[in-house]
Amino acid sequence: MASDSSIDLTPEFLAEMIKSVGVGVGIYTKDGQYVYVNESYAELFNVTSSALVGEPLWEIVSEIDADKFKTYWMSFQDNETRKAETVHRYNGQEVPVATVTTQRSINGTTYHFGTIKDISERKAHERELKRQNERLESFAGVISHDLRNPLNVAQGYIDLLQTDIDRDELHLVDTALDRMNVLITELLELAQSRNIGEMRSVSIKIVAKQAWQSVDTQQASLSLPETNPQILANNSRLQQLFENLLRNAIEHGGPGVNVVIETTSDGFYIADDGSGIPESEHDRIFETGYTTNDSGTGFGLSIVQQITSGHDWSLQVIKSSEGGARFEITDVEFAT
Repeated sequence: MASDSSIDLTPEFLAEMIKSVGVGVGIYTKDGQYVYVNESYAELFNVTSSALVGEPLWEIVSEIDADKFKTYWMSFQDNETRKAETVHRYNGQEVPVATVTTQRSINGTTYHFGTIKDISERKAHERELKRQNERLESFAGVISHDLRNPLNVAQGYIDLLQTDIDRDELHLVDTALDRMNVLITELLELAQSRNIGEMRSVSIKIVAKQAWQSVDTQQASLSLPETNPQILANNSRLQQLFENLLRNAIEHGGPGVNVVIETTSDGFYIADDGSGIPESEHDRIFETGYTTNDSGTGFGLSIVQQITSGHDWSLQVIKSSEGGARFEITDVEFAT
């Protein structure tokens, strides 16, 4: 039996459908005043939808000024959609929201259609996570300082003894102290990698060169992008990411390994021509403490994962075209 596919798209029907979408909806015209809001949006401020109709956008959206609204309006192209995170204020309420705004022209009149989603819980979680990371970093810094003091004293005595005594036992102690120093440094890096800090436009090429100069490269070679791509990142953390991946390539690929850093359509990768990583180990290598190197700490790739997660990037390892390892970082925002 054929079904009746015709729908009466009356304004009343559309309004009823908008009520059920589960997120706020606001529509305004070139004068900046709301001509329609649904109940979900009004409920964010504990008011009725009729209270918001006629209100100018700049009285609610904190980042839009009345004297700059015309410039904001004219900056849109027809059918253009923009996403943003901001704060909406009304009736004594402040609500962090994620918005999706689209400009559409209907019957000669231009409108902005916006969906508004309350992100209060996510923002609260992000603030708490930031506080926890700051406390962890502070704790790690104190512990690092307190451990290094006696470690430096012990190292000093070992150095003095080795000038007069040549014994294997002293060399073993010296090696153990060096190992402790590496562990302390990488534990501190692991704690710090959770806190990304301020992000800005940075050059992949320049940061990679700085990282290369900070690593014992032995006879290894590095190939960089011919262009100078800029991405949105924390400069210090990005260098830390490169340093750990470069060390990993040299430690596992050998002193003469060839390393390539190159961009992709949505990020960048670091690849080498070493022996590669067995596919069965691809998920385990990012676990804190996991290492196949007797002298390794197992923190390096865990630090890399923390940094990529902190930037909201994605990370995976695959086989490189030369048979080695290829670490791909995607979902990266390129700066214009």
